Amino acid sequence: MSTLALLQVAETPAWVGPTMAISLAIIAAAILGTAIALAVAALRLAGQAKRVGTVVEGLQDDVAQALTSVRRLTEQGQDLMVLLRNEAGAFAQTGRRVRRKLVRGVDRIEHKLTDLETLYDLVHEEVEDTALEVTATLRSARGSGGVLGRVRRLLVPGR
Repeated sequence: MSTLALLQVAETPAWVGPTMAISLAIIAAAILGTAIALAVAALRLAGQAKRVGTVVEGLQDDVAQALTSVRRLTEQGQDLMVLLRNEAGAFAQTGRRVRRKLVRGVDRIEHKLTDLETLYDLVHEEVEDTALEVTATLRSARGSGGVLGRVRRLLVPGR
């Protein structure tokens, strides 16, 4: 035990104290430098965060305006679709009406053509019958020396 006490009482070399003080000062300076660097980085980061916040607010305003414009455009598109649907319905209705009138007109024309064909057939038969009767009358008048023969003799000078 006595050696132990002697070792504890023994003097430390003279360089140990200043070396420890210098190393503590270096450690303190390193911690202080790190703290300053962290503070500067935090301030710069806060400035960047403010700038990013400003940009994000501007983007939010732009997005809100874009959404408003898209809503208006959608409403206008819906109004246009309603208008087009109404116009298409009106065109379809007009087309149906015109088609019905056209079909009725074609039916009437076909009926009139049928009537005209029947009339033509009747007139043709009458003309044919009349021509045959005239021909028969002329033959009988020529051959019998009837009234026509006498009229001819009177008008045409003798041979």
